[in-house]
Order: sequence, then structure tokens, then C-alpha cells
Amino acid sequence: MSLPTTNSDPPIAAATAEALIERVAQLGESGAPLVAGLRAAADEADSWRLAGVLRRVAAKVERGQPLDDVIAGATRRLPTHLAGLIRAAQRTGHLGSVLAEWLEIRRSARTHWRSVTAALTYPGITLALAIAIYILVATAVVNPFKTIVEEFGLNIPVNLNVIHWVSTTGLVLFGAMIGIVAILLVVLRLIGGRAAWSWMMTQIPLVGSTWHWTGVAEMLRSLALLVEHQVPLPEALQLTAGGIGDAYVGSLCRDLAGRLEKGTPLFMAMIQQRSLPLSIVPLIRWGQEHDVLPEGLRSAAEMLEGRLRIRSTLIVQIVPPLIFIVVGVLVLSLVFAVLSTMLNLIQGLT
Repeated sequence: MSLPTTNSDPPIAAATAEALIERVAQLGESGAPLVAGLRAAADEADSWRLAGVLRRVAAKVERGQPLDDVIAGATRRLPTHLAGLIRAAQRTGHLGSVLAEWLEIRRSARTHWRSVTAALTYPGITLALAIAIYILVATAVVNPFKTIVEEFGLNIPVNLNVIHWVSTTGLVLFGAMIGIVAILLVVLRLIGGRAAWSWMMTQIPLVGSTWHWTGVAEMLRSLALLVEHQVPLPEALQLTAGGIGDAYVGSLCRDLAGRLEKGTPLFMAMIQQRSLPLSIVPLIRWGQEHDVLPEGLRSAAEMLEGRLRIRSTLIVQIVPPLIFIVVGVLVLSLVFAVLSTMLNLIQGLT
């Protein structure tokens, strides 16, 4: 279902939208009257923005508007498949549990990257500061030493020449390379859209697989949730494509939906596509052949999430020490360059 094109309500932040969905899920699980529960939640909300959204939703539902239309209009920052999921949940009478699982899927997809990012933030800042100090010292201290050594006609140490090259020619080349890469990324984004950007992320060494597996795990769990509530598989794939964060995996979902509409089973379509991890195919085939596809999809997601935990731990354990080694090499190279230059000057003067 397409979202309303006209809506007088102001847009709300994604965090507020998720909080709204969480309140609706809690009311659905408790069996409390929706309108009265939303107004009670508004009175207890810590944020005045959330309270206002809860009251607006309660008023619209009370006037007879379908909940899926109201939620879709109020949460335009959330995936478009949410309205279809709410309709399916209302048909089966499991609105609260469905929305609670949807929130868990959405938050779980961000967990691995948050832990990795948090672990790498301090080493990354340290590396950036070390590079900046390296360039500053090389420009303000080491390069003048090189000039003094040349004026005395002394031999210039190799490490001093290397630092001089890095802080002059190397810095210019590095800046040019960064500019070229930035232009290529902009062109890639303009031509290929978010899907091309996500595909590029999958090609980065060490973290590319982690990025891809995160998107695939989110896709599998979202698809399982939709299929479990009687959404036809091709339609569920199309809805999932618009609801997950990884646009490249979303494009793969649309391709799978097209293959399924031609009569190809899901596991066979994945084998033909060869872009998703083939290790999940046996689990999905088992689910289809035994008419328990949601369980097969969730088992495949759990397998990928296990790999993600291992890969995230590996990144957190390996990358920070490597960064600190690089910082140490930068600092030592500056120290040795200054000391060797001063030693040459002393020897030359004596």
C-alpha cells in the first residue's frame, strides 16, 4: 500500500516513530483498548513530541481510520512495508507480537555495527590525530632540518628524505587520490543509487562481509515475519525490499520476487542469483519442502547472525592493535628522523 501523499501532520523523527510502534505493540500484547491505551501512554510519555504523536494517532483511530493507514502516515521515516505488516497482523489478531518482533528485527540489524563502531571510534580518532601531528611536525620541524643539512653540505638521512617526500609530494598525491575517490563515489551514488552504494560497501575488505550479512539477516527475519502472517511470498519479498536498510539486498529481493513470479522456488532462485550467501540455501529449501518456510528463514538468519558475532569480535580484536601499531610507527619515524639529523649536524660541525 502506498503512503498517503497528503498529510497535514508534521514529520517525526525515526526514534519517535519507533517509540510509537513500541507503544502500539505493548497495547496489542496486553489486549488493552487501543484508543484509551494510546491516550494513557501519551499522558505518561517523557517526550512531548511522542505524547503529541500518540494523541494524534488515538484521535484518528477513534474517528474510524484504519490503524495501518494512521501508522503509515504518522511514521513516514519508517519502512513502507510496515503498513502491510500491520494489516496482516490485524487479520491474524497478533498485532502486538508482530510489531514487537518487527522492532526487535530493526534494532538487531543495528546492534553489530554499533558495537564495532564503538570499539573503533577511539582508535580511529587516535589515528587521525597522529596523522595530523605527523604532517604538522614534518612540515614545521623535519623539513627545515633537511634544509639546514643541505646548506652544510652533509649527507641527508634516508628516513629524513622519506618524511620530506611524504609531507610534500606524498601529501599532494594523497589529496588528489581522495578527491578522485570522492568523485567516483558521488558518480556511483548518482548513477546506481543506494543499491550501488551498498554493493560498494560489500567489497571493502574485512568489513564487507559483515555489512552484507547484516542486511541479509535483516531480510530473512523480515521475510519470515511477513510469510508467517499469510503474505504471499512474491509480495513479501517486494515489501521486504522496501523495508530493509541495505538497498543492495533490497534489489536482490526484487530480483527474487521476479523469479518467483515465473514459478521458480525460492531456494532455486537464490542458487540462480548467486548473490546471497549460498550457505543459507539448504535451510530455506528445507523450510519450503516441509511447509515451514518461516522457521527455515529464521534458522538461516540465526546462522548468519552467529557468523556476524564472530566477525565483529574479530574486527574489534584485530583492527585497534593494527591502528596503534601504525601510530607507533609514525611517532618513531619522526623521532628517528630528528635524532639522526641532529647527529649528522653535530658530526658535521665537529
